[in-house]
Amino acid sequence: VSAVLVSLAPGADATAIARTIAGWPDVSVYTRAEQRDLLLRGNVDRARRQLGLFRAILVFVSAIIMALIIYTLTLDKAHDIAMLKLIGARNRVIVGLILQQALLLGAVGYGIAWFLGQWIFPVFPRLVLITPSDLLMLAGIVLLISVAASGLGVWKALRIQPNIVLS
Repeated sequence: VSAVLVSLAPGADATAIARTIAGWPDVSVYTRAEQRDLLLRGNVDRARRQLGLFRAILVFVSAIIMALIIYTLTLDKAHDIAMLKLIGARNRVIVGLILQQALLLGAVGYGIAWFLGQWIFPVFPRLVLITPSDLLMLAGIVLLISVAASGLGVWKALRIQPNIVLS
């Protein structure tokens, strides 16, 4: 037997009964609150931490992949960026273009993920509950990733010299 539930009659002294049962060998006594805390600190907490680590790794990898995509797209447009600089475009304009590209990429990715989630989650073997606050938090994370990922492309764009158009 791994667990025994004890129901007390009205008026019974719960602490005295718990002391008596706790005196038996190889027996532990837990109140309902202690049982809940034991469960939450054990398997549920471990699963929560594992899921949190998995999410953090996914966010980190997503940010790296997005930064590399924006960087590659910036390299492909090096000649166009140099031409913009040659005709007098300010760095603010170039930064804005790259940032817009990153935000558009993030918005498209978020939209695809939302659509697939609406389509796939109902057929999961377990219930997946995504609240509007979860979706809002995810949108904020996507926004932060997009802005951070554009940094590598912006860095490369600002280092492009206008004279490469002439060569």
